[in-house]
Order: sequence, then C-alpha cells, then structure tokens
Amino acid sequence: MLIALFNAVLAKRLPLYLAGRRLSKLGVTLHKPDALKLVPDVEVVAMSYNRILTCNEYRITDIVPDYASQNALLTVAASAERDAENPLGRAIYATAISRAFRLRKSTDFKELPGRGVEAQVDGRLIRVGDSRWLETLGTDINTRLRTKIDQFLVKGKTVVVVCTGRVARGLIALKDDFSDDAKNFLAELKINKMETLLLTAVPKKMANRIGKEFLIDHVRTNLTPEGKAREVQIFRAKGKVVAVIGSDVQDLPALSNADVSFMTAGGSLKSAELEVKPDFELPKPESFLTVRALASKVIDALKLNGRLAAAQLVLIPPALLSILESPPIPFGHAAALAGAIIFGAIIAANSLRMK
Repeated sequence: MLIALFNAVLAKRLPLYLAGRRLSKLGVTLHKPDALKLVPDVEVVAMSYNRILTCNEYRITDIVPDYASQNALLTVAASAERDAENPLGRAIYATAISRAFRLRKSTDFKELPGRGVEAQVDGRLIRVGDSRWLETLGTDINTRLRTKIDQFLVKGKTVVVVCTGRVARGLIALKDDFSDDAKNFLAELKINKMETLLLTAVPKKMANRIGKEFLIDHVRTNLTPEGKAREVQIFRAKGKVVAVIGSDVQDLPALSNADVSFMTAGGSLKSAELEVKPDFELPKPESFLTVRALASKVIDALKLNGRLAAAQLVLIPPALLSILESPPIPFGHAAALAGAIIFGAIIAANSLRMK
C-alpha cells in the first residue's frame, strides 16, 4: 500500500520536476511547477511593448529645445535621469555621457513607472516624461511642441517632454526598432490560435502603428501600470485564460493579475528583488512557445500517469484479503509488491519523456 501511495505521488510530481530540469537547460527558470498545467490552456497572450516587441536599443533621433540649445536641453534631461531605471531615461543619460557632457548635480530623484522622473537639478525642479502625465500636473506645453509631439508619434517615435517647474523647455524623441524575432513570435501565436494583447503606456497614435505593423489583435494604450492590470482582469472576466509577458517594473501589476506570468531577461524587473516571483523567467519572449510545447507533453504524461496510478488500486483488495488464513483469492504480498513496482516503473518511464 505504501508503494502504491508513493506511485500516486510520483505520477503527479515527477513529470513536473523533470520538465523544470529540462527548461532550466534551455535557460528558462520555473518558479511554480503547477503553472505548467495552465500554459496549454492559454487563450490570450498579453505583452508590453518595450523589449518584447523591440530590440531594446533606444536611441535619440530628435532634440527640440524651446528656449535653450539642444546640448543644454539634453544636459538638463540627463542630469535628472541619472538614476533612472526605465530604458528611455537610460538612453538619454548614456547619450549625454557619450558626448562628454558635464552633468549637473541632482537630488530628490523620484521615478514614476510609465510616467517619467523628477529631480532637483541645481535647485530647480526638473521633470522628464510623458506629456499626459505632465499636463495632469499643470505643465504648460505650447502649440509648437504639441505639434512636434504628434508628428513624432505618427512616425513611431517615443517622446518625452523636459520641464522646468511647470513650463515645458523642449522635447526629446527616441526610437527603438521593431524586432524581427518578435514578428515571427506573434505569427506563431496566431498559428497556435492564441489572441495577442498589447498593453502599453504609449499614446494611441503611436500604438496604432505598432498594432498594424505586428498584426496585433487587441491594442490598449495610455496605460498606467494599474491600467495594464485592469485590462488583464477584463479579459479574465470574459472567461479567457491570460498569460502576461513583461520585463519592466511597470508590468508587475499585470503579471500579478495573470493566470500565468512570464518575466523576460534584460528589463528592470529583477527576480531576486521580488517577494512574489512570476511563474516563469524567460531568456527571450519566444521561449514562451518552448514552454508551451513542453507543457502540452506534461499534461499528456500527467493524464496517463493518473490512469496508471488509479489502475494500480486493483492490487490493494487482493493484497488485504491475502492476510486471511484462507483467502478467497490466492494472491500473496509478493505478487502485490511486484505489481506495484511494475506500475511504478511504467509511471517513471512515461514521466522520463520530459527529459
């Protein structure tokens, strides 16, 4: 009976353990083995824009000052972005450093995911970020700069506004090229009959171009981190099984509300710093397809193991009856033990398909 119980546990846990080891060899970290059971049922794959659909190589394309020179505007912006973790801020800071600009002292740095940053630079409050966020703070963005923002967004560029206090001093436009790997990944999702959902903070004008370029099923724009989580909840409320693939801190609320969560490498999310870890850590977004293929094998193995574990129960009644002096069925303990061992061997062999 103990061997039968051991076989039942083995039937449920061994495929998951072996699948985790195989994924580890492929660079995928599995934090929650039971999550593998849900992956084959995923109907909607939600993802952020940065690093998932792009090459993660932001570069500055345009600097549009309103009162000062381009160099002065970039110096102020880079000084405020010195400690930024977001990719836009890091690109601005890296560009200023590469041009050997002398940055100014900054204090009281604060970063608001999906919105921008603010800091005291030479005693002045400097904000660098999304125009909509700045407008909620009462920032004055003149007509010329607004027109430029619209022009850049239509071209697929990301725009940040540089402000002193509540006055916009200029714009910095950045571009991150689309990833060919991401296009192939999205095409594979469609082949596998999964819907795609883009969750992004970028404005609608820019996101519409992204959606058409990648043929994305659902595009949600102007989202805060909490807004991303809300969109995931909406799809789940419709009865959909939703997987979220994210890489940055602003994706964390969406990841926390997903049925299955995937974190990709290279972003501002660091697994070691998280109290609640995502289900999977991927070396790249396309690894989701590898996980899904293996998860389907896990499900098949678990189903067969379950039938085998149930079938071995037929050994228990005869084994119990053999205790009697004159059992109605001549079935000894040795035969029951041999049968349980055989079932265990079959379960193990079936599970080894995960290797």
